Amino acid sequence: MTLVEDPVCHRGGRSVVRREQAPLGRLLPYRRANGETPPRRARLDAVREKGWRVDLGSRGLGDLLLGLAMAQALHDATHDQFETLEYAGSRANLIARCTLPVTVTGGDGHQLGTHGSEDASKFDAVPESPPTLLDLIDANFVEVHAALPMRYYLDVEQSLGVRLPASGDPSPRFRSSVAAPKPLHVIFVATTSRPDRKDYGIDNFDALAEHLSARHPGAWRFSLVTPPGHQPPASVGQIEVLHGPSAVECIDLFAAAELVIGNDTGLTHLAALTIRTDGTQPHVVGLYGRHGYAKWITGSAGHHAVATPFSHLMSVADACPVRDRYDDTLWSTASDLRAIPAKVIADFAGQCAGWWTR
Repeated sequence: MTLVEDPVCHRGGRSVVRREQAPLGRLLPYRRANGETPPRRARLDAVREKGWRVDLGSRGLGDLLLGLAMAQALHDATHDQFETLEYAGSRANLIARCTLPVTVTGGDGHQLGTHGSEDASKFDAVPESPPTLLDLIDANFVEVHAALPMRYYLDVEQSLGVRLPASGDPSPRFRSSVAAPKPLHVIFVATTSRPDRKDYGIDNFDALAEHLSARHPGAWRFSLVTPPGHQPPASVGQIEVLHGPSAVECIDLFAAAELVIGNDTGLTHLAALTIRTDGTQPHVVGLYGRHGYAKWITGSAGHHAVATPFSHLMSVADACPVRDRYDDTLWSTASDLRAIPAKVIADFAGQCAGWWTR
């Protein structure tokens, strides 16, 4: 057995594959795509009577955003009983822009749920837990639910024993005040929790800008979001540098762009969950080096990925370098995000944005 040698370019949206081509995953005990429902559980009655609360953990922004799909699932199951939700935590200003019907207060951690009872059922959004789920469609095909939000959503569906309405991409969105994007505006997201392993690099983002503008004439605008405390120059090549905008500020920033290309990080996920006033969204291309792209993505049709061969291996095996203690550096350039040629990313991103066909 050998690892794929080239970067993988993945288009977002629904994934239906032949059974012999499916990644490792757990078979759903009911055929959801064919209308079957899970067996009803007693927990549903408890949740509807006394409410629920999701602990979104104390990890980074990306984990919080993808974990909101668990709250969406519980809201879908109980919205006729509990019209409004409450959030207490350190991201109150951001959650206030969420499409869930939520009131917010400051605090430590991230807790989101129904008002009321101290006996509310408790759920934990732990990204290492829910597996890839495979839904058998017929004798030849399965639908693959690998994106973390849909894993959470189906985990709640099975726990409660009730069919929930979303068929994919269940994450709540974040509202911007932007009506339309600026043509040929591209934003690069250079923030990351691991600059040594998960950062494509400012020089490589500059190379992306050069490839995009060389391929298609026009009034391009390139912006790059840096992490707080990082102070590169005011511009890099033809890219304007935005120093550490907050997540809330990034909502309108992302909505004004046609395309966002970013490291596998929370702000890139936020870009994929941003909606304009007309309901449209920017196209987003996430760059994945060490974590499985199929899991760490929203599942949106507009959220795409370019991944290293190692990231592809993690996706196929439903593995995690942190949970499973894999040293991704052992795989040399196969796990090196910066080894992906800028031209590969630029050509694919332009296709996703609809600027060219191949």
